[in-house]
Amino acid sequence: MAQTSTNQDFTATVATGFGGMRAQSAAAFDRLRKSVLPDHDDHLTEHAVSGPEPAVQSRSRRLLALVPNMLIGAMAVLLLIAVGLFVFRMWYDNRIYPAVVVGDVNVGGLTAAEAEARLTERAAELETGTIAFTYGEQTWTPSLSELGVTVDLETSIAAAEALGRNDDAAARLAFTGDLLRADQVVPLRTAVDSRVLNAWFDRVERDLGQPAVDARIVVEGTTVTAAADEAGVVVDRAAATEQVLATLASLQPVNVTLPTAVDVPTILASDLVEVRASVEQSVMTPMRVTFEDRSWRIDGATLSGYLLVDTVMDAGQPAAKLSFDRERLAADLRTQFVPEVNREPIDARVGWNEERGLVALDPSETGVTIRAGAFADVVAEGFLNDDMNVEIPVVITRPEIDDENLDALGIETRLGRGDSNFAGGSWNRDQNIYIATELMNGTLVRPGGEFSFNDAIGEITYEKGYVDADVVVAEQVGRDVGGGVCQISTTVFRAAIYAGMPITEWHPHTYRLRGYEADGWGAGFDASILQLGSNQDNWADFRFENYTDGWLLVESWTQGATVIVNIYGTDAGREVNVNQWPLDGKNAGFTRVISDAQGDVVAERAFASYFK
Repeated sequence: MAQTSTNQDFTATVATGFGGMRAQSAAAFDRLRKSVLPDHDDHLTEHAVSGPEPAVQSRSRRLLALVPNMLIGAMAVLLLIAVGLFVFRMWYDNRIYPAVVVGDVNVGGLTAAEAEARLTERAAELETGTIAFTYGEQTWTPSLSELGVTVDLETSIAAAEALGRNDDAAARLAFTGDLLRADQVVPLRTAVDSRVLNAWFDRVERDLGQPAVDARIVVEGTTVTAAADEAGVVVDRAAATEQVLATLASLQPVNVTLPTAVDVPTILASDLVEVRASVEQSVMTPMRVTFEDRSWRIDGATLSGYLLVDTVMDAGQPAAKLSFDRERLAADLRTQFVPEVNREPIDARVGWNEERGLVALDPSETGVTIRAGAFADVVAEGFLNDDMNVEIPVVITRPEIDDENLDALGIETRLGRGDSNFAGGSWNRDQNIYIATELMNGTLVRPGGEFSFNDAIGEITYEKGYVDADVVVAEQVGRDVGGGVCQISTTVFRAAIYAGMPITEWHPHTYRLRGYEADGWGAGFDASILQLGSNQDNWADFRFENYTDGWLLVESWTQGATVIVNIYGTDAGREVNVNQWPLDGKNAGFTRVISDAQGDVVAERAFASYFK
């Protein structure tokens, strides 16, 4: 602590007293020079012009006698100066030499850390200082830091430290003499980030709000015009940058007029005569779009509503760069053409032919969906490339039941058959049987899907041709629309039993009906369904599951007074055995046992009916 205080006191003394010592030190250097060779030049001149005189010789002898003493004195002075310089440099070994100024800050005698502390405060003042630019009634007062100015303290201090520390002894001695005569000034190093400065100029130009306006092509319907160009006002960036640099040099805030320049438009209206004519020709041409055997015309005036025109310079020449608002165009094309083009796929209606197997009774139709985005693209590209005939792009969806690929259904053989005799019934009942049989015919069940009798025939209504006939509802015999439809549900139940299909919903009849036992069928081989009210949760249905890997085809038809139902599909090698129970009073039923291709039993179920 004591040593540090002494150093600081010495530094303060040197810093404050060094200026006062400069005149004395400089005079001492001059006296030293003259004392070594005081009149050497005059003596030689006098000797050459006048020749030796007796008095002169006497004076010369006296001077020659004094030379040794003078030399000794000069050497002593030089030694003292050398020692002084050595001590001086040793003392300032880790300090900046005295009388050194960085910018306008005296850092003489300070360590690098002390100089940095002093300069940091000045740098902050400088960076937060402002420069005022005025244009008309607008004034901007950015700080220098907002203009991208930063002070490089490290470089500035390094330059101050390097003063007087040259490897050349003569240069070091000369620097010492310079210190005696005047302060040694090191510039305060600053930098300007051109990106930050130009970004600030950009903001000012936005505030000015007077950019040049290029002439441009304007399209309204089929009318094409060239909007006029306008000159603008922008910042003269070179001149403004010079003013910023001048502020850095002066290290003082300034208030100046913002330098501006005329912003000349790049594209003039007179340059767009040919461009306007070209665009006008484009919007006058209609476009034709086609799909399959139909076509539609889209007028140029309609398309121009989606046209975007950007007037640009291309290879030094003005040009109109045309594009489309494709998102809006796609939305409007979708609205206009979806009703015209889109369609759902239609499945083929299939049936079984004993010689050819599965055949298409009615062909399938592919589905079509417009690709609206792609449609907008082809319209835009066609317009821009003078191709005024384009085809509507669509997505084709193949039907699930495709007449071109019936083998994919896997319907290969008949799996089960059922029949029932409806002779002796009323005309009304027969009518309902014919309608339900026709509606169920051709029903397909997907792999793993479920057959529903109510789904297959739909709701039983008068509109479908059903009539009133005898029915049994809630243990009461009466008349209702569709009486007799259970004849068909009974028949498909029998076919499903012998096809080995798992039965998922089955309701026996309340009463034993002798008509269902005709042609050798025993009691209990029947299935009841019920459609009561509009809530289908209250309906009674007959359902079975398709356990195979292929589709099932359920065919039904009438032959005379007999309903016949066949189920076709993929043969999994199952074997079905049905054992009928002996009739026990009003109770009847049977047991079905299903074995796989290896003979193992995979299912066994009893179907019991308890008649009233």
